[in-house]
Amino acid sequence: MSTPLISAIALKRVCWKTGCPDAGTLAEVINKVCPLYGISTLVLHEFLANVLHESNEFRQYEEDLNYTAKRLMEVWPLRFRTLQEALNCAYQPKKLAIKVYNGRMGNTAPMDGWDFRGSGPIQMTGKSNFILFASWMDRKFGINKSEQEWAKLVRTDPYAGMHSACWIFSISKGLNDEALRDEMKRIIERINGGFNGLQDRLKYYELCKRYLA
Repeated sequence: MSTPLISAIALKRVCWKTGCPDAGTLAEVINKVCPLYGISTLVLHEFLANVLHESNEFRQYEEDLNYTAKRLMEVWPLRFRTLQEALNCAYQPKKLAIKVYNGRMGNTAPMDGWDFRGSGPIQMTGKSNFILFASWMDRKFGINKSEQEWAKLVRTDPYAGMHSACWIFSISKGLNDEALRDEMKRIIERINGGFNGLQDRLKYYELCKRYLA
């Protein structure tokens, strides 16, 4: 029997904000799913640090699209050039997702931007990603579901969510080798597209190295 990647106690210690009330269940999910993607303990440091930041310690499996008008203009300055444009989408998650995500990332149908908004513990986004993920799950594990079904499932089911996070990290972006080389900042940039939440991610990373074998 293989040694678990993480214990519930270790996960609680790494989750310094909340102590991870569901640590027992989530540790079991990590131990069952992550090895299927070649995620060893050394890779888990980088993987888990980023997932914990993106999911707010597994409490958020869906992108938060509740923005003030001011924040919309800061995050998407090319899409919201005036305050009036921003006010039209402020605190309206569905309307915002359609505006900022439709017409890209494979989103072509009227509701695609909303249906394929950031989902799962690593915030997988865009219809193209969900199509590829659905194909992978069918070929690799014989689980046949549509991209729409997977989008809903990764937002509600911890196992499906963990598969989506592992797929993004290890398959889509191919970051296992970078993790083995301890290239944390490069990994953050590949996942985030920049360095948003850098210090938070690095804190989780140091805690992972401290508490995971």
